[in-house]
Amino acid sequence: MQIKVSSEPLDILTYDSLAFGFFSDERPPRGYCGLADWRLDGLVSKLIVAGRITGAFMEKVLICSDHRIPSPKILLVGLGESTQLTYEKLYAAGHTISQTLDEIECVDFAFDIPGSGRCNLEVPKMAVTVVSGIFDAGNLKQGDGNVTSDMVVLSNRDFFDEIVLGMHEFKISVKDKIAIDIVN
Repeated sequence: MQIKVSSEPLDILTYDSLAFGFFSDERPPRGYCGLADWRLDGLVSKLIVAGRITGAFMEKVLICSDHRIPSPKILLVGLGESTQLTYEKLYAAGHTISQTLDEIECVDFAFDIPGSGRCNLEVPKMAVTVVSGIFDAGNLKQGDGNVTSDMVVLSNRDFFDEIVLGMHEFKISVKDKIAIDIVN
């Protein structure tokens, strides 16, 4: 299995799907969700204003990028209030991302570490927690236990090194289960 940490802009990401967390108290959305909202001409903000989505914890929204972003699908996962973000919620979000993308038969995806630098949680541990949730959902494994998919973790340059550190911590935590290469 390979884990890639990438700071590539949304305009060149060509994964089957992108997955971003968003918060009920951030208006407009920030981070990668905010970038996607901007590229989608404010679609996420318009859905929020119309009351169609809220960012409530574990709310799931699948959006078509309509070719405004090369990746055709964007999965948004609500995380509740940013001030109430916990490692447990990040784990649950990772688990939900993996299960949901498996259900829609997503071939490959990239995801962010929501709230990086905007909450009181440690960024490396946040990264480990989200990736652990995705990994533990089990959708990356075949029946024989071999991992079938690579992970792409998106990070802006401000938190890139901290997220890479988190991926190395994750690698150590699963070393007896799977071999991992980290690429950046």
